[in-house]
Amino acid sequence: MLEREMKIWIMTDMEGVAGVFSFDDHASPQGRWYDLSRRLLTQEVNAAIDGAFGAGADEILVVDGHGAGGVNVEELDDRARLLSGRPIPLPWGLDGAFDAAFIVGQHAMAGTERAHLSHTESHTSIQNVWMNGRKIGELGIVAAVAGHFNVPTVFATGDRAACTEAKSIIPQVETAVVKEGVGHGAAISMTPNEARRLIKEGARSALAKIDAIKPYKIQPPVELRIEFTEAYKGSAEDLAMKPHVERVDTRVVRTEGADVFEVLRRWWY
Repeated sequence: MLEREMKIWIMTDMEGVAGVFSFDDHASPQGRWYDLSRRLLTQEVNAAIDGAFGAGADEILVVDGHGAGGVNVEELDDRARLLSGRPIPLPWGLDGAFDAAFIVGQHAMAGTERAHLSHTESHTSIQNVWMNGRKIGELGIVAAVAGHFNVPTVFATGDRAACTEAKSIIPQVETAVVKEGVGHGAAISMTPNEARRLIKEGARSALAKIDAIKPYKIQPPVELRIEFTEAYKGSAEDLAMKPHVERVDTRVVRTEGADVFEVLRRWWY
């Protein structure tokens, strides 16, 4: 355990939250159960916050990483601060002063077998993303951004496929599996209370072994390849119009930069 003050950074998403089952009904602002999903997400974040403070954390920054925003600030643990609004520029409030990163409510990358609500950035327009030849999802991208600052990603929560993905890139990472996909649109979920209990325990366990978990780093130069669907606004044809981005074929573009920030900025901004 660290003796100096410990700062924790928490990235959030919604599709990996217990009780969230649908893009349209649960994870979209227009969905009939979106307000419920925001409460479910916020309480899972609160469980991670509670576990982290119980393990010695002194300061926590939460990043609202889902779509148009998913964290309910009124229900968020008062001991944490929240970064929200759109767009949130890289590096999402993160720097080398943080001691560890958590990822709460995460889903698996696009195309993962038995993964609930899996996608990479968009469930309608993107097929695959690679960095330096390795297929990567949102979890890996977040971990790589943290790794750029030598911050280890020590804890991830979500469906079983997302947690397996986390362990494939960070073998020692602590995970909390709160549901399991039986198809892309269906899952067997824990109850919210049980998920929160598991997340609180996982956060405490993660910080107990913080020194044993190495940051996830993508070595420079960084090549980013994105495979889009055939026709969609923001597709390969559109992105290839940006400087330093080239079109590989009708669906795939590539760009190369000095670090993860350079290539991600070309993609997102």
